[in-house]
Amino acid sequence: MMQLYQNNIRDFLKHFPSSTMASGFKDKFYAETNSYYALKESKFIRYNSPELVSIIAIDIDSHQDGAVWLDHNLPQPTWTIWTDRGVQFAWILNKPILFKVEKHKKMAKEVLAKLVCALDGDINALGFNRVFRNPFMNKSRFSDTRVDLKDFFDLPTPSQEWWDKVKAKTKREKKHETLFKDVSAPSVLLDFSIMKEGDGRNEALFNRLRFWSYDEARAGTYEEFNLTLKALTLNQQFAEGMADKELNGIIASIDAFMQSKYTGHNARGDGMSDEELKERASKAGKKSGAARKRDAYTKIATTIVQMESNDIKITVSDLARRAKCDRRIIREYLNEKGWREVSRKEGWKK
Repeated sequence: MMQLYQNNIRDFLKHFPSSTMASGFKDKFYAETNSYYALKESKFIRYNSPELVSIIAIDIDSHQDGAVWLDHNLPQPTWTIWTDRGVQFAWILNKPILFKVEKHKKMAKEVLAKLVCALDGDINALGFNRVFRNPFMNKSRFSDTRVDLKDFFDLPTPSQEWWDKVKAKTKREKKHETLFKDVSAPSVLLDFSIMKEGDGRNEALFNRLRFWSYDEARAGTYEEFNLTLKALTLNQQFAEGMADKELNGIIASIDAFMQSKYTGHNARGDGMSDEELKERASKAGKKSGAARKRDAYTKIATTIVQMESNDIKITVSDLARRAKCDRRIIREYLNEKGWREVSRKEGWKK
């Protein structure tokens, strides 16, 4: 970091939102942080808020020419950041853009597209709410430049070939979109290891689990059993784990949504043709009793491990609900493996 600008964070602070997503590691553990502390301590931050754009930034991975903007008669970037593979340029706008004004939003998007195309920028970083490097925590050069959108109007319009690349990228991203509209929910990026009661654990866990569930459904592997195991595993990552009742509520909510809304992969077979349903029933019927018992025992054993790791009392009813197995099979497994019911208060012990 260039020491000359170490104490000038407050001079730039007004151009950032009051809080932003930040992290000390690339693509890991982004948490919402006061922008002053984000600029002072984090290596990667989001420059703009979803509603207001004050900074236009691009990422160039193809070279480290910090003066390439001169070749295009552009204003000097407010800051230039050198990365491992290239440079990042950022310009502060004289007048921020409100995204709710459609005309201004469209104009800003056109300018950004021209910039990225003309300077051979990374289309994966095309957007106003992307995370970039923090100029105060990376090798940077600053200027006092402030710009208007009109300063970039003379840039050439991107070619159709360039737009085809962007559209192909967008198409790939849409394949990973979920049924949920808030795909960029900040809570999906939170670091669970620092979260305690009152830090929004419910929302964070709910968002993380629902995105995971949809990916599982797309792959045809979604099961409520796996959702429960995932929830228990994630809950262990919190600095203070959530209560069992809260956890079960989140699991039940997500599973109900997945079973009722997602067609093609759910347990009831919604959206499947008669032929597909018959084929699935045929496959299920071919499984022997021994195989079904073996599968049930695997589920029970895994569920017990998860319950014990979370200090959850082992009872037949709770174990049957979590493992999705018949109580008779649960009792048979417990007795066979040497478990005994100590009391109703203490549950089963081995």
